[in-house]
Amino acid sequence: MEQKTRRWILIGGALATTAVVGVAGALLWPGSRSVVVADAPVKPVETPAQVATSFLTRAFSGPASAAVFTDAPAAATTALEASKAGMSTSAYQATVAAAEPPAADATTTELTASVTWTMPGAGVLKYDVKVPMTRAGGAWKVHWTPTVIHPQLTEGASLTYRKALAEGALLGRDGKPLTQGTVPDGLYKTITATVGDVKGTDGWEVGITAGGAFTVLDTKKAEGGEKITVTIDPARQAAAQAAVDALPQGAAIVAIEASTSEILAVAQNKALSGTNPFVGRYAPGSTMKIVTAAAVMNAGLVQSGTAVPCPATATIGTRRISNADFGHASLPFHTAFALSCNTTFGDLGSKLDPNALPDMAKRFGLGADWAIPGAETNTGKVPPATGDQRVENSFGQGNVVASPFGMALVAATVVSGKTPKPTLLRGKPSEPNDVAAGPPAAVLPPLRAMMREVVTAGTAKQLAGIPGLAGKTGTAEASGGEAHGWFVGYQNNVAFAVVVEKAGSSQSALNATAAFLKG
Repeated sequence: MEQKTRRWILIGGALATTAVVGVAGALLWPGSRSVVVADAPVKPVETPAQVATSFLTRAFSGPASAAVFTDAPAAATTALEASKAGMSTSAYQATVAAAEPPAADATTTELTASVTWTMPGAGVLKYDVKVPMTRAGGAWKVHWTPTVIHPQLTEGASLTYRKALAEGALLGRDGKPLTQGTVPDGLYKTITATVGDVKGTDGWEVGITAGGAFTVLDTKKAEGGEKITVTIDPARQAAAQAAVDALPQGAAIVAIEASTSEILAVAQNKALSGTNPFVGRYAPGSTMKIVTAAAVMNAGLVQSGTAVPCPATATIGTRRISNADFGHASLPFHTAFALSCNTTFGDLGSKLDPNALPDMAKRFGLGADWAIPGAETNTGKVPPATGDQRVENSFGQGNVVASPFGMALVAATVVSGKTPKPTLLRGKPSEPNDVAAGPPAAVLPPLRAMMREVVTAGTAKQLAGIPGLAGKTGTAEASGGEAHGWFVGYQNNVAFAVVVEKAGSSQSALNATAAFLKG
């Protein structure tokens, strides 16, 4: 055969190969070589088990891709998506049980699959489902029914996982959760560091949601934690915070329930830095006269109605003492207290035993020490003194120092008449250290009357319109700057101390007191 003719046959054979698909054999032309044409591969029919496995493998990783293996893709997608959302981050696994293959002419069969849901927190839900299969057009499909998700699932329902919350909590005095921002950040941190995680361990429940109903299938009960109540009163805390926030100078307020010594409010503004109301130590100024009055009455030096001199200035020892631009030849002791007569108190204080003032201060909680769960505190210090130091200490200068917390305890003791036991976390009592018995009962009624007179006719008479208010103003010299202003007092059962740094007088403290009590 000629070369040209032979080439044509081979080309023709190749064309024949592309035209004839699915036929195997040799196509022969006279005088040519045989050309073998291979069959295209035929995809084998998938078994019911293979289709069911493909469906279950994708059921909750890609519901739409799983639904194509069913005879109702739209309905299957909707149901699978609903249960996927309901089960949150739970992990799904299903295994088809081995089964005899159906007869060659079968159009239906049923398989069994074992399902495992592993839920957040390692909870496990296991059950079996029946997977009905149907054959149409030569291909097997999962016959869609909601029971392939769970045996009890109905149309429109879905599987749902939800947490069962543990009941332990850190609560405020109002019974609501105490959250960060409710109290100063520093205090919140010490409270949470003390109590740790009080929530407990959450449980879970899984069930079927249908309409508004939830039917539990399985559950793990929450392990309740501890409920701890912080004694802070949210309303009083908010009022105290607003009162100090309104001031440009550093300011703080501490309030205590006198009858229980529970701490109701602890507020400070942003201008008060480097310290806090529990530990900040300031000269208490004339608010110290509360303790001095109790000491001199207890010592028998004066009683409430005793006439005492109140000169504008006086030299006591080597110390020159002055009042705030006033003086009186003689007036009752209770009036000298109400007007805050330094010369009167300096003279009486000089006659006290060196330990009399420290001992009386401790009986009012000032200079005493407690380990208070949830707070680090320092009430202050009133050391024994003689000479000029004792004179200055008697009206709150010298080497006497107090924190707002310490002075709030003094006011609370005036009201209750007993040794305070400050508490911040109910059920977690303070541990006393160097704490004295309460003040002498005989000094309390006149002292209360004197503190009331301060408001009705004395240095705090601008607050006379606030019912039940009693207290004592104070101005404390600060080294190298303006004097700090104080007001220490109580209204009914609420005792408190207000301090304003470098205020120059007690005026700002009185303004803050009014805002706090009216808030």
